[in-house]
Amino acid sequence: MIRVAVVEDNHAFRKSLEALISTSAEIELIFSDENSYKLIQIVQIIQPDVVIMDIEMPGINGIESVIRLKEKSPSLNIFMLTVFEDMDNIFESLKAGAVGYLLKKDKPELILDSIIKVKNGESVMNGKIARKVLEYFNRPLRKSSLEGYSLSRREQEILQLLVEGLSYKQIAAQCFITLDTVSTHVKKIYSKLNIHSRPELSAKFGSYFH
Repeated sequence: MIRVAVVEDNHAFRKSLEALISTSAEIELIFSDENSYKLIQIVQIIQPDVVIMDIEMPGINGIESVIRLKEKSPSLNIFMLTVFEDMDNIFESLKAGAVGYLLKKDKPELILDSIIKVKNGESVMNGKIARKVLEYFNRPLRKSSLEGYSLSRREQEILQLLVEGLSYKQIAAQCFITLDTVSTHVKKIYSKLNIHSRPELSAKFGSYFH
């Protein structure tokens, strides 16, 4: 049996999730609450296989909840189930440690199937959300503006993220590389562009990505 915990502050929707889970012979609901406070305290005791997490909740929001739960149980599988389709919430959720992102309007069958997939080590994503993520990563860089600087594709990507204000940690998570690798790339970028600080970087090259 796949042991599932649900965190959802909308009472009616939470009850509908509980009813949906009860229809599956493969899934057992072991926790359900309107916020994550209690789950954070007992997650190591009840050891759910999968957590379904809302984003907007009173108190600790879903993204912060993911961070705290992963600190307690690093291997925990969490996917977001929300109404939000914006890139900020998507990326913040994934960077926090969520392994999937679905929308509340998705079909019940997709939610049940996602629980099984996540337990089996897969990531899950609503089709519309997946398209947004792909479009984000496939954004064309304005190479012509950077000709003559000999920046690699990865260096151009990191330059753009620096200009957008992301921290080294956020860049590492988004590019799936280590912090040390980010630092190495940034040093090369600064050297090639002959700059010495991020404010100077933004002032000189910020307009290239707008």
